[in-house]
Amino acid sequence: MGKALQCKFFGHIISVEKALAIRDGAVTEYKKALLFECDKCGKPVRPRVAGDKHVAHFVHVKENPQCDYTDSALEY
Repeated sequence: MGKALQCKFFGHIISVEKALAIRDGAVTEYKKALLFECDKCGKPVRPRVAGDKHVAHFVHVKENPQCDYTDSALEY
């Protein structure tokens, strides 16, 4: 199981860095409405910034154990 480093956004594959830029540029009330989709399972994901212990990556909005990119659901 790896970390998702790209997703689908309006049918295009984009990097987590691009998704973070889109999210950060959006008006606050529209950030949750942005539809990023897992490129493996098609379920909604959210970009997560890099931290001390992980690289920037996507996390499923609702946990999906059937997906190859399994991670705890992100509180967003």
